[in-house]
Amino acid sequence: MKYARISDGVVDSISYDLPYFEGGPEPGWTEVPDDVFAGFSFDGENFTGPEPTPPPRQTVLKSLVQARIIEAGKMPEAYAALTQNPVYFARWFAPDRSEVYCDDPDAILLVTALGLDPDAILAPVISSI
Repeated sequence: MKYARISDGVVDSISYDLPYFEGGPEPGWTEVPDDVFAGFSFDGENFTGPEPTPPPRQTVLKSLVQARIIEAGKMPEAYAALTQNPVYFARWFAPDRSEVYCDDPDAILLVTALGLDPDAILAPVISSI
């Protein structure tokens, strides 16, 4: 048998034996199906598993993006576009942010405006370790 302690509608502990406290079963434990684990929600009738953790967003070094833009011969246009918008300029050249998300809407917009392929310019480097 498998038991769960439910607190505020969420399974917070699991036990494979009914927990006993001072000679009697500890209150608050409920028999549950084998596929229920800590973190499941309970609405009084049904158990629902937690949502899967989304994968982390991929990033690419800004220096690599710049190198790709330079290689495409579009750096003067990119620089002109960035200097026309102080917020974009500040975000791009922030010294503590050396990477940009590969799916960043502003970066995609800039690369597209340059007539370049965002999938190629903003592609992450995949390590083969």
